[in-house]
Amino acid sequence: MLPTTFRARRIGKIDTQWQAVFFDYWPAYEAWYRHNMKADINPEALKRGHRQLATVMPEMLPLYESFLEASNDCPVAAQFLTGYQPPAYLVSCSQAVLLDEEPLLMRNYDLSPDLSENLLTQSNWLGQNIIGSNECLWGLDDGMNRSGLVASLTFGGSKQLGKGFGIPFIMRYLLQTCVNVKQAIKVLQRVPSHMAYNVTLLDRQGSFATVMLAPGQGVIVTRERCITNHQTQVTWPRQATFTKTQERKQFLDELLARGKVNEQQLREAFLAAPLRSANYPQKFGTVYTAVYKPLSETMSYYWPAEKAWQHSFADFRSSEKTVNLGKQTSLAMVHGDVIEYAESDHGLSANIRQQLLQSLVYLPISVVGQPDALEALKRNLRTENSFCWKDYGRQVAQIWRYPVPAN
Repeated sequence: MLPTTFRARRIGKIDTQWQAVFFDYWPAYEAWYRHNMKADINPEALKRGHRQLATVMPEMLPLYESFLEASNDCPVAAQFLTGYQPPAYLVSCSQAVLLDEEPLLMRNYDLSPDLSENLLTQSNWLGQNIIGSNECLWGLDDGMNRSGLVASLTFGGSKQLGKGFGIPFIMRYLLQTCVNVKQAIKVLQRVPSHMAYNVTLLDRQGSFATVMLAPGQGVIVTRERCITNHQTQVTWPRQATFTKTQERKQFLDELLARGKVNEQQLREAFLAAPLRSANYPQKFGTVYTAVYKPLSETMSYYWPAEKAWQHSFADFRSSEKTVNLGKQTSLAMVHGDVIEYAESDHGLSANIRQQLLQSLVYLPISVVGQPDALEALKRNLRTENSFCWKDYGRQVAQIWRYPVPAN
């Protein structure tokens, strides 16, 4: 099991509350930043970053100056905190908008829990109250402001680097300065991102958009209700195969196309494969599932077999929660169960079906003889409550059965 502790903190006072966050996380960020930037950490780069921040995000300058004071004017931190031209970083993630009883945005954040801040923050800077998942000390991976705007990011599937800001800093900026989707789109069209990312937006009026950002191309504004880790097409096939971005996108498209999908059904889908990943050994497991509701001004983190961790603007409390993220199920474990129970009519519990399904998600294509049988098995594990061990054993046998070539 992977016990992981999440923290919720108010960081309204930069000189004390945010400074505590800085002292907690800066040693790890500094090591990462120095390792990746090397000679690119220099006074000229700092001046360039400061100039870009002042030009592109002038509203953030008062905050930046406060961050500098709280960080004891460390020159390396000063360059890092501009948010301009950071090293490359990748996350996986899936996200979707649901216009149910009230509009909501749901997302899975996929990374190693050891690399994630695992920090939920509530801030009230420059007159805007924000709750969100903290990243890069003052940036955000996802969040909601009290004006009713929600934003969440996914990696866009390209390894190309360009000139621009790191996406967590852009996320913070748009939530600080925008009150609806229309305004947020204008910010994303104006502020350059140094890597490819998708940002899904939702406001309390039910307006939504998914905006595709990438260096060297124009910003693409879409009405996609769901997005994973590619944009209009796959440009990095190896990464797409590793993260199964197309499979996850297709799964979400089909789920939402059914209509009448409610929050609980969507959440159950996000908490299971193929949307939820247990690929923690390779640094891309699901760290949390988040749900933001701008009308009720609430958000929650979810994990399988754990009680939801709920927060709101009206009642945000500093707290901690330790959860077991689970472990990747190996094929050896699954086969042991099949040997013991293959002739049993004993039904599979939802938890067992999820573990079996997770083991199949990472099954190498090279060992699959019947891809159609594999997809049928995955489909049955997701939807058939009456599925039993005998059914499972029979269908697993079909997966490995290679066609006999004709003489």
